[in-house]
Amino acid sequence: MHFLHNQHKNLQTANKTAFLIMGCLEASWAPLVPYVKSAFALDEGEMGLLLLCSGFGSLCALPIAGLLCMRIGAKVSVHISSVIMAITLLTISLFISPWLTAAMLMLFGGCTIVIDVAANINGIAVENKTHRHLMSGFHGGYSLGTLIGAGAMSLLFTIGLTPLWAVALVMIALLATLVWGCRDLLPREELKSSTTCESNKEDIKPSVTGHHFSIPPMVIVVGMLCFIMYASEGAVMNWAAIFVNQERSVSLQYAGFFYTAFAVAMTTMRFCGDRIVERLGQRRVVTLGALLVTVGFLSVVLIPHVIATIIGFALVGVGAANIVPQLISFAGGIKGMAVQNIISFINALGYSGALIGPVVIGFVAKHFGLHTSFVGIAIIVLIVAITAKKIMKKQ
Repeated sequence: MHFLHNQHKNLQTANKTAFLIMGCLEASWAPLVPYVKSAFALDEGEMGLLLLCSGFGSLCALPIAGLLCMRIGAKVSVHISSVIMAITLLTISLFISPWLTAAMLMLFGGCTIVIDVAANINGIAVENKTHRHLMSGFHGGYSLGTLIGAGAMSLLFTIGLTPLWAVALVMIALLATLVWGCRDLLPREELKSSTTCESNKEDIKPSVTGHHFSIPPMVIVVGMLCFIMYASEGAVMNWAAIFVNQERSVSLQYAGFFYTAFAVAMTTMRFCGDRIVERLGQRRVVTLGALLVTVGFLSVVLIPHVIATIIGFALVGVGAANIVPQLISFAGGIKGMAVQNIISFINALGYSGALIGPVVIGFVAKHFGLHTSFVGIAIIVLIVAITAKKIMKKQ
């Protein structure tokens, strides 16, 4: 019994570490952006196109990420992809040419998706093995990783290190963490046996052996809910600083703290999320979380005070923290489609929201104001609350 407990703890630690490494790698790129812009003398439009390369690489990798993970296992997928991402960041930090940087960013985005899908599939397998809700804590590893990655790079730049040396030091630390922390990720055979039950195998057969590939309607619904949530999180990441600068007259040097309030609140709630889910159940956590996101955005817009604004963004972080992890966990139990295909499809819609959402928000803001965009998000997130209440089982 003691051995089994230790084994389960090791599985959980490995999964959290995989998410943490992904978050660190993604966030390590952000502080490099102004250096890349300056090194190649890019204007805002050219820099915007360069930034899209990562998203394009992500979307290209989505159709194969789940299949790759099931072919070679979560452990190999995460290890290889992490090493490639470290190499791409090191190459970018050499500032050789914008074209090489664009190619590296595409590869960087593609590997990010492979780790994301592998870590989520592995997470569902660990939940099945332990018979516990653990996905919020796993995603908490990602949130913590983004804070560590961005913070470490910014600190190294502050003390005067060049981009190449800063990236090299962070990558060495991350790869050491990878070797030590991810050794208990599941290999191929164990991953397959832990994510597919016999009843699911029977349900999947018609989709695989027939002349067409069908997607269960429930998977599409969950994917659209993730689309909305990714778009709302992207709204805070991309537009919070601009909103407080324009609408609340906050200096740009302090505007970043409003996103920080969101990020810290989200990270904290994700590490508390599994216990909350055990007590309240997935349906209540998702429903109440979506309502909190709505209240948060409305507070930001309707109460013209800096304190109310920072509290509003923190409420968005608290509410959004456990919605996507629990939707993914819920989707892992949907019958009629292989788990790896479910996760890949949901990630495709989710990342589409992250890419498209901020653009749509910008378009609406240009014509009607940023406050209108935020009110629109608040209303749309209500769809998540209503739909989750309808489709998710009582627990």
